[in-house]
Amino acid sequence: MWHVDAKYIATFVVVTFTSLIGGWDVLAEALVLLIAMDVIAGLAQAWIERKVNSSIMRKGLVRKSCYFVAIMLGVLLDRSLFHGQPAFRTLVLSYLCVNEALSVLEHLVAVGVPLPRQVKNALRRLGEELDGEGGVSSESKQE
Repeated sequence: MWHVDAKYIATFVVVTFTSLIGGWDVLAEALVLLIAMDVIAGLAQAWIERKVNSSIMRKGLVRKSCYFVAIMLGVLLDRSLFHGQPAFRTLVLSYLCVNEALSVLEHLVAVGVPLPRQVKNALRRLGEELDGEGGVSSESKQE
């Protein structure tokens, strides 16, 4: 009989996932932390506004999970076109981090956390620069 320890399965999954997203670096870590902060802040806002809705949360979690598909696409393009240099991966991760950071700020403002206007303006300018079309998409507002 084959006996596989759960630690080996978990290790295999983590190593495979990390390889598919091009490694674990500061940008990948930042995105995961920003996603967690956005989910927590979004839940806090929904709780305060008495608008907790499992279908909206499920849709948001599916979308955030698909971020990693976009990162994998960037890694694939980098490996195909740039011999592994992380051009598209870095762009995708940077864009998603800015988008998540803006979403976290929006949730925090909605629950009454006072934040300097300069922080939000700086993130918006960075988003505009990354987007190239005048701003980061407002899809984070749908959560």
